[in-house]
Amino acid sequence: MKLSKITLAIGVLYLVTYPVFAGQVWSNFSPSSYGSNSIFEKCFSAAELAGKKGEKFTKRRGPGAYLKPPEIKRPQVVKAKLKAGYHGSIRSVDVGALKVIALGFDIGEQNNDFAGYDAEIIDTLRKYKVKATMYVGGKWMATHPQRAQKMIADPLFEMGNHAWTHGNFRVLGAADVEDQIGFTQAEYEKQRNALSSLDCAKSGMSAIPKRIPTFRFPYGTCNARSLKQVNDAGLPAVQWDVVTGDPAKGQSAKAIARALLRVKPGSIVVAHANGRGWNTGKAVKYAIPKLLKAGWEFVTVSELLQLGKPVITKACYENRPGDNKRYDKIFGKGTGE
Repeated sequence: MKLSKITLAIGVLYLVTYPVFAGQVWSNFSPSSYGSNSIFEKCFSAAELAGKKGEKFTKRRGPGAYLKPPEIKRPQVVKAKLKAGYHGSIRSVDVGALKVIALGFDIGEQNNDFAGYDAEIIDTLRKYKVKATMYVGGKWMATHPQRAQKMIADPLFEMGNHAWTHGNFRVLGAADVEDQIGFTQAEYEKQRNALSSLDCAKSGMSAIPKRIPTFRFPYGTCNARSLKQVNDAGLPAVQWDVVTGDPAKGQSAKAIARALLRVKPGSIVVAHANGRGWNTGKAVKYAIPKLLKAGWEFVTVSELLQLGKPVITKACYENRPGDNKRYDKIFGKGTGE
C-alpha cells in the first residue's frame, strides 16, 4: 500500500470514527487537513508567492526589529488535552520500514531582529509538492503577516508553534513560558482570521486548522517544568533526529544535503527557512529530487504522529543530552540578552 493511500485512510478514519480512533490521535485538535487549495489558488498569484529581493536576510534595525507584547495574549480556541503516549520530547516516530519522513523548518525571530523568509526553500517544496511543517515564531508571523497567511492557506504546509521570540525554555520562568506559547497560538488565530476576512477565502476555511497542533523548542532546550507546560497546553513537543546544522555559516550545502539524505523511516528533520539556514536552499534543491527518486514520501509532523509510535525522551537536546547547554549563557527571552 502506498503512503498516499495510508494517509487518505487515516483522514477518513479520523473524520468517521473519532474519538474511537483516539489510539492514533493525540488530541481533539489533531488536524486532518492543513490548508485549502481553493483559497490558496484564488487568493495568491504567482507574483505574490515569489521571493522578493533582500527578503531572506535578517535585519537588526528598522520596523519589526522590536515588538511590544501583543494585545491578544491568549488564544480564543480552547486548549486541547494531550493524550497519554505523547508527553515528553518526541525525537522521531517508529513507523517500521515505511519510507516516510517529516521535514520541520524553523522560522523564528528574536526580539532584537527582523528575521528573513527563504523563498528558495519554500519554492522548491512547492515545485515538488513536498509537504512540510513550518515551526513559526509568533513574532515572525506578526512582522510577516502576508507570508504567514500564504503558508496558513497552503495545503502542503502545516504550521507549528516555535515560541513568540525564540526564547530559551530551559532558563525562562513559568510565566514567560506561558507567554511564549500563548502569544504564538493567539497570533496564529489572528493571522487565520485575517485570511478568512478576504473575499477570496469565503469558502474553504474549514480545511484550515483553527489551532496550531504541535510545538518545537527553540534551541532544542527545555527542562521538566517547561516541557510539562507545553504538554499541558495540549501540544506535543516535537524535536528531531536529523540535524542539518544549517544555522552555522560554515555548513555547506553539500553537508546539509548529506544530512537530509541520511534520514531513516520516521525521521523528523530540523532545518531553517528564516534566512538562518545559510545554504539550506541549495541543499533542498539537491536533496529533495534524490529522496523522491529513492522512494521517500513526505508528510507533515501531525501525519507522521498518526502513522506510528512516537520515540520519546525526557530531555531536550540537539544530538545527545546536554549538548545544547551552551545556549543558556547566551539566550533568555529571545532578545539576545
